[in-house]
Amino acid sequence: MVNTKTPAKKTVKKKTGLLGIMVADAKVQKAVLARYARYNTTKMRLFSFTPSDIDWERKKITGLHRIDRNWKKGLFPFPDIIYNRCYEVNEELIDRLEAVMGKNKCFNHINHLNKYEMYGHLCQSLKAYLPDTIPYDKNTAADFLMTHKLLYLKPCLGNKGQGVYRVEMKESGQIHIGEHHIQSLFIAQDLSQFLEKMDEYLGSTPYIIQQGVNVRTLVDRVFDIRVLVQKNRAGLWSVTSAVSRVSYSGCFNTSLFEHMYATQDFLQYLYTPEKAQALMLSIHDVSLQAAQSIETNGSLHLGELSVDLALDGDDRPWIIEINGKPQKNLYKDFPSYGAAYKLPLEYAHYLRNRPS
Repeated sequence: MVNTKTPAKKTVKKKTGLLGIMVADAKVQKAVLARYARYNTTKMRLFSFTPSDIDWERKKITGLHRIDRNWKKGLFPFPDIIYNRCYEVNEELIDRLEAVMGKNKCFNHINHLNKYEMYGHLCQSLKAYLPDTIPYDKNTAADFLMTHKLLYLKPCLGNKGQGVYRVEMKESGQIHIGEHHIQSLFIAQDLSQFLEKMDEYLGSTPYIIQQGVNVRTLVDRVFDIRVLVQKNRAGLWSVTSAVSRVSYSGCFNTSLFEHMYATQDFLQYLYTPEKAQALMLSIHDVSLQAAQSIETNGSLHLGELSVDLALDGDDRPWIIEINGKPQKNLYKDFPSYGAAYKLPLEYAHYLRNRPS
C-alpha cells in the first residue's frame, strides 16, 4: 500500500545520485518505479513523479520511492537526472527543468515523435531504406497513388497502428481502402470518390502518405521486425532486442499480432543460418544508424527508441516507423526483458558521472 500522507519535511538527500522517473499519471507511479527498481544495478536512488508534483518556487519535487520495503511519498531536491516516461510532454517543461538542473540532464525529453519530421531526419543518411513519404494533401494524394498503387496513410502523431489506412489501386481503377485489415472498408470507383472518402476519414488530423512496400509474408501473414535500441553505460547506442510480430490472417496492422518471436530465431525459420545472420547484421546496422540520425539531425536527447522494419521480396530492410517510447512489455517473455529496464538506468548513471 502506498503511503499518501503529507511528506516529511526532511528532504531526501542525493548521496550516491538521484534519478527521477517522470510519468504522466500518478496511478502508474508505483508500477513503473517497481519495474525499474527491480533491475537497478547502479547505486542511484530512484523515485517517480508527475509534472504536477514539481514545486518550482521551493525547487522541490514530491515523489514516490521505496524505503524499508514500504512505498512512501517523499520530498526530493531536483534530481541529478530525469528519465522522461511521459508520452506527451510540453517542451517548455523540459527546458524549465534543465534551466535548474543543467543542460542534457533530462533524456527522452521528446518521445512523441512526428512521423514526417522523423522521415526528414532519416532521409539525410538512410534514404535508401525509406519508403517515399509526403504530407497528406488532396492535391498530391491522387498523383502519389497513381505512381505507387499501394499506400499507407498514417497520423503524423499516431501510435499502435491507430487511424492507419491501407489504400490500393487495382488494375480496374477501383481504389480499395482498409483499416487494420486488408479487406476493404470502402471501395472508391475513381480518384474523386477516393479523395472525398479520405477527407471524411482523416478530418483535420495531420497525416502522412507512405509508399506501400510489398513485404515478405509468412503463410500470407504480415510480419515486422521491431528493434529496441538503447544507450548503454558508455553512452553509446546499442541493440537490446529484436522481435518479430506476426499479424492475424488478413490484417496488415502488426500491432494486432497473433504471434511474436525473437527475430534471430524467426529468420532462421525462413532462411539458411548464414542468410539469417547476414540479415540480422544488416538490421542491427540500419537500426543503430537510424537512432543516431534521429538524435543528431533532430537535435534530440534520447536514451532509447524502437525501429520498426519490414523485409521486401528481395530481403531488403525498410524502415517503416520510429517509436520514441518503446513498449517494453513486448519483451516480457524474452531474455532481453531485464536489459530493457536496466540500460536506461545505466545511461542515467553515465550522464551523472561524465565530465561536464
